[in-house]
Amino acid sequence: MKPVSLPKSHKLLIVAMSMIAALSLCSILASAQSAPTAGYDLLTTASGASVDLTSIGLGVVPLQGVPIESSLGSADTIMHRPGNTTFGVSQTLSVTALFMESTNPVDFQGQNADVYVTLNNSGGSISTSVLPQPDNLNPSGGSITISSGGTFTTNFVMNADIIFVPHGSSVTNPGNYIAHQPSPQVSFSPATSTWSTTPPSGYPSSSTFSSGGFYPVLPAHNGPHPVTPAKCGTSAPAQGKAMNSDVTRVACVVVAQ
Repeated sequence: MKPVSLPKSHKLLIVAMSMIAALSLCSILASAQSAPTAGYDLLTTASGASVDLTSIGLGVVPLQGVPIESSLGSADTIMHRPGNTTFGVSQTLSVTALFMESTNPVDFQGQNADVYVTLNNSGGSISTSVLPQPDNLNPSGGSITISSGGTFTTNFVMNADIIFVPHGSSVTNPGNYIAHQPSPQVSFSPATSTWSTTPPSGYPSSSTFSSGGFYPVLPAHNGPHPVTPAKCGTSAPAQGKAMNSDVTRVACVVVAQ
């Protein structure tokens, strides 16, 4: 049988129809992608964090993150999305945990003191012997809007605790407290970043604080508390300073990619 030679216009039509079919298939696959379910975001404080304690005469105090638990790697901040995601709809965002300390000691009430900034809204999932919060605090949180296009926008407030202890002593021992009080509220204005359904390299796997299929890629916000995704393999603070040495530690396990 002799091959049939199609006119050039017919060939172009076939190519165009093939491209349309391929694009339609991609569109169907994209629309079928599941939205993230309720979950938690494990974050690590980046350089440049601070707390403004001008009201008590200390000015702006630079901060660094304190890893909360070995099982969570470098995570010093945990955010919670309590509801399943509806793309493009603003939903509740709350702060589950925060653990930070001053990068250098300060002069407070005539003593060389370390400043800790803490928040434990974990409902007992994280013991107060690991992450103390001696004062009652106003709720911390706000909203998050997740887009199917791979971006998300957050807008929230943070109400944390301030604890002063003698320089080098443990903040998990209430007997070391010089003083403690609620920190001034910090507001984080709307900021847009990106997210993925694939965990970043080294991201911790936690059955207690599972992701729900949502992994922030870029820093969620800047300002007084810039963050990046947490990673396993980061050393925890020295025993007896920020962490209680009597607490059993669980090794950090990476989420399989």
